[in-house]
Amino acid sequence: MDHENGSLESMRIAVVGSGAVGLYYGSRLQKAGEDIRYLLRSDYDAVQRNGIRTRARDSHFQLNDVKAYRNSQDIGKVDLVIVAVKAVSNRFLPELLRPILAPETAILSLQNGLGNIEFLRKYFPDNPLFCGTCYICLNRVEPGVVENFLLGSIVLSQEGKASSSKLKTIGEMLNRARLNCRISPNIDQMRWEKLLWIVPFNGLSIVAGKITTDLILADEGLNRLARGLMEELLGASSALGLSIDRKLVERQFEITKSLGEYSPSSLLDFLAGRSVEVEAIWGEPLRQGLKVGQDMPKLETLYRLLRITCCDQQF
Repeated sequence: MDHENGSLESMRIAVVGSGAVGLYYGSRLQKAGEDIRYLLRSDYDAVQRNGIRTRARDSHFQLNDVKAYRNSQDIGKVDLVIVAVKAVSNRFLPELLRPILAPETAILSLQNGLGNIEFLRKYFPDNPLFCGTCYICLNRVEPGVVENFLLGSIVLSQEGKASSSKLKTIGEMLNRARLNCRISPNIDQMRWEKLLWIVPFNGLSIVAGKITTDLILADEGLNRLARGLMEELLGASSALGLSIDRKLVERQFEITKSLGEYSPSSLLDFLAGRSVEVEAIWGEPLRQGLKVGQDMPKLETLYRLLRITCCDQQF
């Protein structure tokens, strides 16, 4: 990639964290003609045999010519790294990313919650750093197979800057892959807007008895609690100097109703015995809210319940 003028010619892209998010965005970009290299662990053998299968609302497709790697050292230097690992695995990123980063390599985090961008900046202070919030519903249903239940969109922003040629270049690339990307000038606001959905629905799906989102909507008490959690998040974001449109609250419920019997990603992780991102999704927003004097009793209760329930978390 020509990093001076933003040209996409010969762009090399590594996907680190090839679960539902990594497989989906990587496969859509590869289908659009991008050079994608996937770092795979548990899915490596399946992808080598069967490629990557993507079942999306707008199309089903299979990719057989997949550049799959077990070790990042074998990938080589790239122009862009898409980081899609869960926040609980951030501690492994310095070791995983260093072999594939050149001084000008851009890093795009597609991770949920707060604290991920700050972690990456600490270890990679000189690389261009971007954040994408994914408004999409994905499940990895088996190794190398991902299902999309809502095409959704992705909001892109740059850490430390409102805009740059690289930011626009990445946005254009995502749109060519039909990923409905728009650019936000405020990286903090877009992360807090995403929290409006994942905090109540991902959390309540676990602590309310391992239930799908339609059951949260159908229960009067859980419905009211979800709204209360969103109101606390709006209050905290306002105290932090952000301005989130209150209409987004109703929009979250409209979207959730359209999903039917949907299992959020955190519930699937919990049911599979995988670590849940308790600190990034619930703990860090609570700490930031309390720091600016915002009382958040509903979020604090949910956070403490999740800490107890998700006993595989390391606190």
